[in-house]
Amino acid sequence: MELAREDALYVVKACVTEEKLLRLERGTRVLGFQNGAKKILSIFGVIALICLVVKGLFEGMVALILAAIGGAMLLIFMAGTYALAKGWAGTKRDIKKKYNENKAEYKKEKEVYFFEDHYEVVGEFEHSRLEYKNIGRMLDMSGMLVFLEKGDVVRFFLKEEVKKGNATELAGFLERMSETKMEYVSVK
Repeated sequence: MELAREDALYVVKACVTEEKLLRLERGTRVLGFQNGAKKILSIFGVIALICLVVKGLFEGMVALILAAIGGAMLLIFMAGTYALAKGWAGTKRDIKKKYNENKAEYKKEKEVYFFEDHYEVVGEFEHSRLEYKNIGRMLDMSGMLVFLEKGDVVRFFLKEEVKKGNATELAGFLERMSETKMEYVSVK
């Protein structure tokens, strides 16, 4: 049975902007940093600090070995920090370049209609009817809702782009329907 768009419980009207792409990048960076890089860099930093402090308690060969281990850990910590910073800067530059190359396409508005049993994405180049079980992960990135569909498709929109219903209710609805818990990521 085909439902009329007016029957949708929630409606989102959005287009891709450079600001949204950069916020999405910052959110995924924060998420990645929380999940791994921060822990790994912290381990190297702590080991370096411990070795360099404890070496003062010893003399001779033991002090030299601790200094060498501490120095090596410190170098790894610094190299990791530099690599992350350089990668993030490059990603930001790539996003700006890609956005400027495809600005006309990105500016085209898409509409997402959320019904009781499915959702539809309607745009100039897409008309998809999808089931909620297709959603694999959901994120709330400080004012932006993001959901990742199976098949590596990312849908994202600002909360104020919810035109029918409200973003808080929509987030709860998506959690229930997809049986996926919303993850919260603080993005500045």
